[in-house]
Amino acid sequence: MNVIDLTSAPVHAVNPDDTLSHARNIMIKKGVSRLVVVNKESKPVGMLTKTDISMGLKQDEPKWRRRPIDEIQVKNFMTTNLITATPSDSIKKIARIMIDEKISGIPIIEDGSSGLTENGELIGIITKKDLIDYYSETNKEKKIRDIYTEDVLTIHRHHTLNRAAEVMQSEGVKRLVVVEENKRPAGIITISDLTFANQKNPRNGGLAGKELKMARKESKGGQKRLRSILRDMWVAEDVMSSPLITINPDKKAVEAAEIMSKKGISGIPVVENKELLGIITKTDIVSDIGGGN
Repeated sequence: MNVIDLTSAPVHAVNPDDTLSHARNIMIKKGVSRLVVVNKESKPVGMLTKTDISMGLKQDEPKWRRRPIDEIQVKNFMTTNLITATPSDSIKKIARIMIDEKISGIPIIEDGSSGLTENGELIGIITKKDLIDYYSETNKEKKIRDIYTEDVLTIHRHHTLNRAAEVMQSEGVKRLVVVEENKRPAGIITISDLTFANQKNPRNGGLAGKELKMARKESKGGQKRLRSILRDMWVAEDVMSSPLITINPDKKAVEAAEIMSKKGISGIPVVENKELLGIITKTDIVSDIGGGN
């Protein structure tokens, strides 16, 4: 199997002057986590990811100064130092680039070795998901305990989405395990949950809020009616994935890759005797493909 066999095509793209709202809608419709940004000549000039959009939604200014995301342009949040690879590169090399550069997708540019298009043209993109699919088809005996990440970041189920975004941004991670008071895992919250929360009101600046209601009687003996009393920030338990998919450390790493591929998830908490030991992620598996840390 070579790079072309793994390359996803067609590539979903946006222009620098498109809005974050437009980009987010494409991600939702196409089920992708990143978009290649192309110029008027259709040449790749950058990348926009769910993480970029999430940071665009998390605006620290007072609410009255926040801009709706259909007024924020892609060029303000896209990554411009685009890292690319070619069909002649090895799968191991591409995996290593992803780990070293801390990225999850690499556009593949024609170098003359595939003959699919003109030199310098965009052929497709390879993502961590493509590498996970490749890994799940290989016959590996390595166990999860050999490659999983022990230092898993957690957040309480009642912490706000803004708090979750701050932790993800400061720690450079894309998911947090949501825990109960007893530290046992209850769910998982990802950058996608932050990016696509509250789609019913996409013009809201900042992260989503929820409307709290209370029941009260209009008159003595009358019917109870729900009255809106305030809007409050959503918390982790409002958007976390639950029930939580977990895995034992003695399972094979290939099994974790298969679950990630089939379920469309990027990380699985590693649990033994109800105790959270860590997490195995796409990054751990891609690192193994690339030759380990």
